[in-house]
Amino acid sequence: MKLIRFSLFLLFIAFCSNTTTPISVSSLDNLDGSTTNRVEITGPDWENFIGKSSNGNFVALRVDSDVVDDGVLIVFNKEDLRKGIREGGRVMNPLDRNVVDKMSAIGIMPLPDKIVTLQENINEDRFVTQFNVQGDFHNVDVTKIDFSEHFTNYFTSGLLPSFYVESIENEIIMFGGRGNIIKMNLENGFVTEIQSNLEEIINNQEYSSVVKGSDYSQRMGIRDSSFNATDNTILITAIKRNDIKNCFTLGVLTANYDSNNLNFSWVYEIDDCVENFNSHHAGGRIKPFNNGYLLTVGDFKIPEDFKEEIREESHLGKILYLDKDWNATIYSSGHRNPQGLVINDGIIFSTEHGPFGGDELNLVMEGEDYGWPTSAYGFTYGLENIYDLDHNKKYKEPIYFFTPSIGISELLVYKGNEFPRWNNFILVTSLKDMTIYTMKLDYEQRSIIHAGEMFIDQRIRDITTDKNGRLIIAGDIGSLIIVNRTDKDIP
Repeated sequence: MKLIRFSLFLLFIAFCSNTTTPISVSSLDNLDGSTTNRVEITGPDWENFIGKSSNGNFVALRVDSDVVDDGVLIVFNKEDLRKGIREGGRVMNPLDRNVVDKMSAIGIMPLPDKIVTLQENINEDRFVTQFNVQGDFHNVDVTKIDFSEHFTNYFTSGLLPSFYVESIENEIIMFGGRGNIIKMNLENGFVTEIQSNLEEIINNQEYSSVVKGSDYSQRMGIRDSSFNATDNTILITAIKRNDIKNCFTLGVLTANYDSNNLNFSWVYEIDDCVENFNSHHAGGRIKPFNNGYLLTVGDFKIPEDFKEEIREESHLGKILYLDKDWNATIYSSGHRNPQGLVINDGIIFSTEHGPFGGDELNLVMEGEDYGWPTSAYGFTYGLENIYDLDHNKKYKEPIYFFTPSIGISELLVYKGNEFPRWNNFILVTSLKDMTIYTMKLDYEQRSIIHAGEMFIDQRIRDITTDKNGRLIIAGDIGSLIIVNRTDKDIP
């Protein structure tokens, strides 16, 4: 019996000697250290040097490279911290860039709380987060949520845009390229399908388009979604069949917003109708404006594919104003393929695909001609130099252009609490470059005085913000992307 008791005692001692003490302010009460600047740390001072990770609280130490190659040691318990300090380790600020990079490298960055709550109803395997992505005035965490079971992948579906996105109250509404509608609750990640006739309407268009031997049918579908909070209306732009003329055009559908059921009907279509064309050149962005709407219309690539001129009265290559009765007037002209549209305090900005180079950010003014197809800051796809680079007095210059092309996409003027240093910046998104460009306007909102970059690592089809100012993005391979300010950002 004595032998058994002695053996149990030894096991107890061995167990106790292998236990560790998690790091907290109270557990470090009797431990002293010093910073890399040789400032002494004791007692409650530790609160400023304890970081959080997915593995629990930690303290970072600057150590010799023979301990760890990069000189940054992350410890998670009091015993390892005491040993590290005894061996000369100096305590680092947990927000130090070297510490953040180390945490990212070993995969222990903590998920933002609002992302964790989404995993109540969405499997965590569908989440991929890139931490501390470098921006100009903010660093961000980029979380991609896989919705490919609901939406197509641009590259495997005939280049059909995956989906478009709206943020309404606490829900994200996603409109698939062929008309299915999915909503996700931002509080708990609950995902449901909204009942609607939109998918049936789109399927009934029986898309067919062949240009120069290439079948463009699969890329035809929805071109944009928009929510008008003033009258609680959802608007959808889409390629529409004209059964009488046996051709296709750009149309607008509307529905009164109901989070459970949406019943759409056609309310407008442009005057032009073409049997075969590249629907990627349809434009299609729509936004509320002056008791009506502005609608961007591309040139259907008519000048390039068919060497035909666009008539002055044609709706192709125009931005249209649609009044409350859906009567159209030409607001501006000379547009190749306007991909983004935003209106800020009555000032209109639009993004536009150039040819081979020359993606534009335009300040849109009524009655102005923006030069296409005479002027452009690019070349033909055969690298012919046939466009006038400088817009003469007849044409309006862009306020910024990108050459080489970035595959310019939707834009917004940022207003929100999440990224205070980006307030009133224009955020220009891109497909090809998979980047958000953070662009600062001058005081009069007429010129760009700064352009920063933030790499998202996925084609960006659409962008909006939630009520807190986080960026909500439609990625073109079926990912819903949420961009929040990193915990490690500059205050």
